[in-house]
Amino acid sequence: MRAQHLRFAKLGRAAGLAAAVLLMLTACGQSSSDGSSTSPSAAASSGATGESVLGKKDKVGQLPDMTMGDPNAPIKIIEYASMTCPHCAHFDAEVLPELEKNYIDTGKVFYTFREYPLDGVALRASMVARCIGKDRFFSFIHGLFHTQIVWANPTLWNDNKKTIDEKFTPLATMAKEQAGMSRAEFDKCVNDKTLQEQIVAQEKRGTDEYKVSGTPSLFINGEVFKDVGSYEALDTKLKELLAAK
Repeated sequence: MRAQHLRFAKLGRAAGLAAAVLLMLTACGQSSSDGSSTSPSAAASSGATGESVLGKKDKVGQLPDMTMGDPNAPIKIIEYASMTCPHCAHFDAEVLPELEKNYIDTGKVFYTFREYPLDGVALRASMVARCIGKDRFFSFIHGLFHTQIVWANPTLWNDNKKTIDEKFTPLATMAKEQAGMSRAEFDKCVNDKTLQEQIVAQEKRGTDEYKVSGTPSLFINGEVFKDVGSYEALDTKLKELLAAK
């Protein structure tokens, strides 16, 4: 696995995503044998006040999907990912570029990315990507995964001498450099309660409707694909599906 892979302390299910940030905790979950990270908070999340934000899908509104490719493509792929997950970073660096070149850009695959934050830092990173906007969403996501060891560094987030603002500085700097987002805009974004609730609701949707429990989770035409760390395995599966059409 790549050198940028991270290890974070595991959060209990009762710890909320927003509370995780306020408590200066991070978690990318534990590694699984299928090349994914398991979610320690897939069934519970709270706001800073302790009020549950799950189950508010109808109130907060469902986030629009972030997609690439032709909606009429014969194969539909949905990825659930967490910004602080090392296996997701591996998928983004090693698998997605080939998938994009050989299948998405050629009209064979319609790809959908959905946030599934495993911790409070991932939640805020996802919020920033959404605030940056659709046109630059995927390029910013790529940047997040590429620099994961910098802005999501466990040494940084476990440093009790640093304030929350100081811990967010690397992420804010990246948003400034890649998208021109000012620190004031960054702070407003990461404190947007409605957006926070929308992303948490999307995570709950993944858990409830797709039985997602770790990241990255990949679904091909509605069926889970487990060998997410290998482009060769994915390529073989996609060729089989296309041959059967």
